[in-house]
Amino acid sequence: MGLAAALLLALLLAPSLAGAAERVCPPPAEIPTPAQINQAMLSARDRGALWRFSKDGGHGYLYGTIHVGKLDWAMPGRTVFRALADSETIVLEADPLDAAFHAGVTAPAQPHEAPVLPAPLAARLSRQAERTCTSWERLQRMPPMMIAATLTLLDAAWAGFHAEYASEMVLAGYARGANKPLATLETTAIQRAAINSGQHDEQLATVEALLTGLEQGTARQELVTVAKAWARGDLDELRRSLVDGGTAEFAGLERMVVPRNPAMAANIEVLHAAGRRVFVAVGILHMVGNAGLPRLLQGRGFTVERVQFDGRVGLDIKE
Repeated sequence: MGLAAALLLALLLAPSLAGAAERVCPPPAEIPTPAQINQAMLSARDRGALWRFSKDGGHGYLYGTIHVGKLDWAMPGRTVFRALADSETIVLEADPLDAAFHAGVTAPAQPHEAPVLPAPLAARLSRQAERTCTSWERLQRMPPMMIAATLTLLDAAWAGFHAEYASEMVLAGYARGANKPLATLETTAIQRAAINSGQHDEQLATVEALLTGLEQGTARQELVTVAKAWARGDLDELRRSLVDGGTAEFAGLERMVVPRNPAMAANIEVLHAAGRRVFVAVGILHMVGNAGLPRLLQGRGFTVERVQFDGRVGLDIKE
């Protein structure tokens, strides 16, 4: 099965929370026709950020992904596809097409994990669910941070961005279609702990910040800004937007991302040492700054080079 069929597989298997009520809803991510897939393949260009790393005579790739996308962004460009073809194992944070993974991260929160939603906050979240034609009955069983994150991704559909076209969805489908082993850097428990990180009051502050952004429309604007920065591979803009933002919302994102990087880097080293060329794809925020994966791999003795999408390769890891 080729890349086009893999994209169809990813979309067919992607879970959806959207309801079928007959009201004004965000535009859905439709399964593309063969003609649309062919056009996407013809117009595909490289987006995001790609690094080549090497150590002890072997090499692999590190790719920064984004959790939403568009159909015309879904197909990897020529440089990224060459790296995929050269790789023997595809490595993701977690497998987004694994039903058990979804069940694990969305299961109701235990008392030690997450706070109980105050009734006024729950009512506001419910109204946002209605705006995105999403079942509140299903959402409200999830931990509060997962509810807010899910609503943020669903809201992005109004701007034409869909979780079904996320980089991870397509890469997981590609691994299946190309019959390449798919490995993961993190367990469901680690991902769940990251989502529910922080003290209960910190989680509620982050949920409040995300919800306020949804209500005011700023969350969608910020997501579009981040998505465009990802498409350009602009790490400086991502750092300014997300890491240096200084708000409770951004503090929550940094809290969920940065502490996981050292363990990810260690797992990448283990996979590399096994002797197979790996294509490691994780969220692009894991690549930003001195605590990002490119820098951490350097600290583990790897040579790490940013792959320029005009065909050149050069060092591009800023102090």
